[in-house]
Amino acid sequence: MMNPKVMISIALVGALLLFGLMARAAVRRFDLSPEQRRRTKNMVLYSTLVVIGVGLVITWAQQLAAAAIVASGFAVALVLFNKELTLNILGWWLKTMGGSFRIGDRIRIGSVRGDVIDYGVLTTTLMEVEAMAEHGMRTGNVVCVPNAQLLTEPVVNETRILNYEWKEVCFELPASADWRAAEATLFAEARAIVDEYRPDVESELAEMSEHFAFHAIKVEPHVFVKGASGGGVHLWVRVALPSRRIAELADRLNRAMVDWQQTATQT
Repeated sequence: MMNPKVMISIALVGALLLFGLMARAAVRRFDLSPEQRRRTKNMVLYSTLVVIGVGLVITWAQQLAAAAIVASGFAVALVLFNKELTLNILGWWLKTMGGSFRIGDRIRIGSVRGDVIDYGVLTTTLMEVEAMAEHGMRTGNVVCVPNAQLLTEPVVNETRILNYEWKEVCFELPASADWRAAEATLFAEARAIVDEYRPDVESELAEMSEHFAFHAIKVEPHVFVKGASGGGVHLWVRVALPSRRIAELADRLNRAMVDWQQTATQT
């Protein structure tokens, strides 16, 4: 016959998980902002887990007391034996529980940036991208990062849901240039670029708003104007670019402006 405590534990976990799923489903029907909806879902999840934990502790109190003595001795021995190994395993566990990145994501861990090509219990392997470069191109180097760094360094995921970055591409015009014509040329080229993938970026922004307390970023490009010394003009366009095509599309903007300058000079 099954141990009564096992039966109680199964019934408790099943009932509370069912309640939690029903509560989270009900939240979707409430008229809440994305931020309020996310907070409410998290509160339901954490409350359910806490109640399950408390119930299991009460049910298995005697067994846990005996196991805790053995576990504490084992933990001390493990830490003393190999601290770095333990930290790497804890970093892997944190990544697994938090879901901070997956294979194919572009991430930054401390000063290292790259595309995740593999990860394991001890290390995460990246195809390196120059950390300080705006172009986002790979160097070809493969970097293995100890998972212990996941405990101490912030992890920036550039492509978890949103595979685009808002970049500013700058130009300087002389005082004699027709900056309004240059502005129109720059905006037209930036808009043509965005129109090629506008549905994708809008869809990803909408998905991000559903998952996070996030207010959508403007998709339409914008050209900023600022005076420069000597009467010249600075133009810079803020535009959404695919994370892995930044250099290619920034070059397209540069070429459009060079063509405009040559045409303006000839006329």
